[in-house]
This record gives sequence, structure tokens and C-alpha cells, in this order.
Amino acid sequence: MDTQTIEFRVNIPGIEDFAGHYPQYGTLARNDFHFLFKLLMSPDAYIRARVATLDLALPAVAGIAEICYQAVLGHPGTEWNGLLKQFVGAVICSLMTANEFEKTGTKRAIPHHGFTKGEFYRLVG
Repeated sequence: MDTQTIEFRVNIPGIEDFAGHYPQYGTLARNDFHFLFKLLMSPDAYIRARVATLDLALPAVAGIAEICYQAVLGHPGTEWNGLLKQFVGAVICSLMTANEFEKTGTKRAIPHHGFTKGEFYRLVG
């Protein structure tokens, strides 16, 4: 068996960068939804979103939908609602655009019962 190493460079925006682009969600990223912000602003979440986008032709959120849903279920006092889903979309947008993706303006269905539609991204260049 041959073992190989793969390495990705991932740009991870901080809360201040995120809040600068999405001021309406800055307080949530720092407080109530901080657990989700930490989960999503990670190399693992980026790779999941990238695979969903490039290999599965799905919105980036499709790659992280289940881990978000489970994280919310395991976080007492947090309700799965429209605001939370919008927050997830904004965080993923920030992560994707920080890593050479751009919005296409196209919304596609997300195959997860916790979400409906999400932005589709394309790799720049």
C-alpha cells in the first residue's frame, strides 16, 4: 500500500472579517451562533462545501447541511429556523469567496430536509 499526503491551503475568515461583510450577523457569530461559526469556518467545512460544488453540482451548503443540523440539535436552546439558515448561508458564502469562488446568482435545491435552496458557486479562473 502506498501512502500519500494531500495538502490544501484554506483561507478562514475571522469573525471581524465576516461581520464586516455581513454586519447583520456579526453579533450572532460572536454569541448565539458562535458554535456554528466555529464549525463552519474550518478546513473540513470548506472541503465539504467544495466537493458539493465541484463534484456534485450542488450548492455549497449541501456539503455541510447535515453537520449543521446535528450541531443545532445538540445545542440546547438553539432553534432551527429561517434566521439560522440565512446565517449558515452567509458563513458559507464568506468561506467560499475567501477561497477563490464566486456566487453565480443561481439558487439550487439542497437535498436535506433542513434546507430548501442555496447559492451555487463557481471557481474563479
